[in-house]
Amino acid sequence: MKMRKLFPLLIVGFFFVFFMLIAGSSSSTTHTASEEGQNLPEAVLRWKDKVTKEAAKNEISEAVPYLLGIIMAESGGNSEKYPDVMQCSESQGKPPNSIQDPNESIEVGVKYFADMWKGHREYDVLNIVQAYNFGGGFLSHSGKSYSLDHAIQFSKNQAGGKTVTYTNPIAVNLGYDYRYAYGNMFYAQIVKQYITSTSSNNSQGNSAIVKSALKELDEGTHEGGMKYWQWYGFNGRVEWCAIFVSYNAEKAGVIMERFAYCPTGIENFKAKNQWLGKGNLPKSGNIIFFD
Repeated sequence: MKMRKLFPLLIVGFFFVFFMLIAGSSSSTTHTASEEGQNLPEAVLRWKDKVTKEAAKNEISEAVPYLLGIIMAESGGNSEKYPDVMQCSESQGKPPNSIQDPNESIEVGVKYFADMWKGHREYDVLNIVQAYNFGGGFLSHSGKSYSLDHAIQFSKNQAGGKTVTYTNPIAVNLGYDYRYAYGNMFYAQIVKQYITSTSSNNSQGNSAIVKSALKELDEGTHEGGMKYWQWYGFNGRVEWCAIFVSYNAEKAGVIMERFAYCPTGIENFKAKNQWLGKGNLPKSGNIIFFD
């Protein structure tokens, strides 16, 4: 069964957390085709038909948005300057930019991605994206859930701690002005910025978590939240607002790391580039942290 993850996230503070219990929403999914490229230039979108064809041939049609995001990150789709638009020559053991036909680049790049994707269906797709940059060996270290910390540690180990200056806005927003000198530890984050949800999956992911929460509210608070903090693994009562969110996310089939402490939840969502700041209009199913 395909699981859903929550997107986007609205963060307002960090001392209290709950769901927006209103109708109508958009959501994205892991390993589904409901996500599409956001703000992609025509230089990238002109390759969509070819990418779609190759993805279908490799039985990963749901990966098309991520593959387009990879093209954007690797070459901006500029085949005139970078014929190897997916920068995948090295995946065949060849020197960089050996591939001189963009169609061949897409064929090779999609197959390379597909081999990792199909061998790790239970993994967060962002791990597969990161492995496209690091190499498949990363997946034996990443664990199933994507973590920026895992990507950083892997890059650090491979680079022997050597760093280089790096001022990509994604890195800067995460508090870094450098990266380790092996691959790009921010690669999944960079690709992620070009992925957004579409209306094709409205009211499926986020509304499911709302429906679960409403059912729990209808049934009462279960003796001061005992049902929820015991589910999480605590032996005694704790403040359970964040646990309630985690509980309903899991019951709704939403892929989200559990958290019992609001700052931990915030860190988790920031690491996955699912953070929206103050001033964003909340939608049904958004997780909101209030100060």
